Amino acid sequence: MISLSQMLAKLVLFCLTFGQLYAAEILNSTDCSFKYGCFYSPKDCVDDQCEFVAKWRLIEDQIEFIIGAKFDKLKQNWLAIAFSYDKSMGNDSVVACKFNAEANNTVQNYYNPGQFDPELINSKEPSEGLSDVKITNFKGLLICTFKRDKSKNAKNFFDLNENYYLLMAKGDLEKDGSLTYHASDKAISQQKIDFNIALEAKSVKVSTNFVKIHAILMIIAWPFLSTIGILFARYYKSIFPKMNITGVQFWFLIHRPLMLTVCLLSLIGFGFIFSYKNWSWTSQSSVKNFTHSIIGLVTIILSLIQPMMAFFRPDKLADNRPVFNWAHRLVGIFVYSSSSNIE
Repeated sequence: MISLSQMLAKLVLFCLTFGQLYAAEILNSTDCSFKYGCFYSPKDCVDDQCEFVAKWRLIEDQIEFIIGAKFDKLKQNWLAIAFSYDKSMGNDSVVACKFNAEANNTVQNYYNPGQFDPELINSKEPSEGLSDVKITNFKGLLICTFKRDKSKNAKNFFDLNENYYLLMAKGDLEKDGSLTYHASDKAISQQKIDFNIALEAKSVKVSTNFVKIHAILMIIAWPFLSTIGILFARYYKSIFPKMNITGVQFWFLIHRPLMLTVCLLSLIGFGFIFSYKNWSWTSQSSVKNFTHSIIGLVTIILSLIQPMMAFFRPDKLADNRPVFNWAHRLVGIFVYSSSSNIE
């Protein structure tokens, strides 16, 4: 008679073997282009070098998807595939697989109106249009399988008889099960895909270099250069008071170029992030990012107004000089405060 410990050992062995076979199935590229359509990222990656994997095949009026992604540590995470009209998030159909080591795993159907904060297509039936769902974890590889109806008479349910760009992303789950922002953990197909046929789709490398350049320039400009420029204007006017170079006091020789550099770096940083966003504004659906963009824009505009005010400033002995002094000071305080809020 088999003991309980032996039964448990066999069960564990079966689960490990099943997980290994399942992982091998999704990483196997030999069946691409004839049995499955395939997507691997990075492009031309092999086996466990792939960050994202997606395979699909037509089964009657449904399309079966097998998607996978690597995680450093799996506890409460999500993995999603999206069908998009372009290479950017916004107006997309999303299927999200939610893995929770301490609770039930779920696969849910979303519509993403903006860059983030997706909405369930049917809050009463989150898995509407999905069937045969299964989520497996094998050595940090999260694998999610499901069948999706090609079309359905439901609002924001995309018809897979049409071609779409494939987008994949992963991230952590909040305690309430909602999705956190994925940052740079994403992959995008090079072209639109016909999911009704078996083909191998190429991925596009998603670079966040422009985001990093934007952040570096803004940090150099505001916490560093603007702080030094303000300190010289506020506390160092008494240093070398008799020194005049081309009619300018020492503190102003430091203050002016620093603040002009702040304006220049801010404009360049704005250009980099706007280019990264494909010259489109941040969607209001992502409240945090949208707020950041508005405060940042106001900060840059006011920082450009400051040197214009200084250029047209009245003479030191003019009656309206105090008006300029207070206006320049108050705008400067507001701009510096707002810059600290967006970093």
